[in-house]
Amino acid sequence: MTDESIYTEIFDTREDGLRCVRFESGEAGVVDELGKVIYRVDQCRHIAFAEHDFLKLKFGVADILSNPTLKNAPSDDERLLRSVFYVDMRSGQLYGSMPQRLHRGDFELLYIGGYLCTRTRKGYLVKRKPDLIAVSPNGLYLPLPCNGTPDEESLNEVLRWYGAYEVCLLKEDESKVYWLLQWYRQDHSVLVMDEKGLHIYVWMDWKTGKVTRQELGYMRNEAERALMTLALNQIKRDVESRYIEKRTAMKKEKENARKREMKALTSVVPFQIGGKWGLKNEGRMVVPPMYRNIQAPVGKYCAVEAYPGIWGVIAIDGKMEIEARYEGVEIRPDGTVELMLYGGKVIKKKL
Repeated sequence: MTDESIYTEIFDTREDGLRCVRFESGEAGVVDELGKVIYRVDQCRHIAFAEHDFLKLKFGVADILSNPTLKNAPSDDERLLRSVFYVDMRSGQLYGSMPQRLHRGDFELLYIGGYLCTRTRKGYLVKRKPDLIAVSPNGLYLPLPCNGTPDEESLNEVLRWYGAYEVCLLKEDESKVYWLLQWYRQDHSVLVMDEKGLHIYVWMDWKTGKVTRQELGYMRNEAERALMTLALNQIKRDVESRYIEKRTAMKKEKENARKREMKALTSVVPFQIGGKWGLKNEGRMVVPPMYRNIQAPVGKYCAVEAYPGIWGVIAIDGKMEIEARYEGVEIRPDGTVELMLYGGKVIKKKL
């Protein structure tokens, strides 16, 4: 346990062992159960824990007037002078009033005074209305408008090369925002860049939801740019491969689901309402009444008359197997169907 005598005052405690204290130096702050300083602030008259990982701070009027950070803190309170301020413990960002919390997928943002604010360890503020932002379809990233360009010209050159001026939050990354360089429509993966120019490719496994990151390097010279081009070409191939794999797997699962549903349809019979025919299975409607006539099922298929004298074939779950354009249809128990054309010609098909 920490020797509490090093603090002149303890304002508040939290169940996880954090404490709001006054240090011997006169500063206020937050320490953990081992005494490690989590947050420190000068000239604060009182400090306490607030909801959702916020701190509530009180200052004197003279302290506020002499401190531009306090006077200019983002706020929904239009008063020029206020005594109570709030600090986000996750980012350290100071606010003149309690921000509104917003959620987009797994991402939490704050909104105050017309600004969107992240809760990342390195906070980010941008002027933007909340209804103009949305998380990616797979929940991997949340794009945000940029609030300025990088200080380093070399990074600006990279952004101009990609034609990108947007940032984003990444799923499972609470550190900072990243420059959003490219996004890949087929699997909603992204290429991002950190504040040092490091390129990172991020994608999410569609089967497990696991987020994977691949560091690709930098683009500080022509040699690195050539290597990056090769890496990006490989990413395109990987994206296409994952897209085909997902599409194939989803198609197979859809087919298997239909087979299970078809297997469960064991008592399908035609029924009529208002001159139209449909199919029921144990009293539950499977195919709504929409045909002029439906013959009794043969196996898993039925002959249907869509228009006067024009027949086709549906499966007992309602899927159209053979378009209605034949004079007659006869389904045999072995799954063969005979389709009669006008003029007497017969075509045989295997269902």
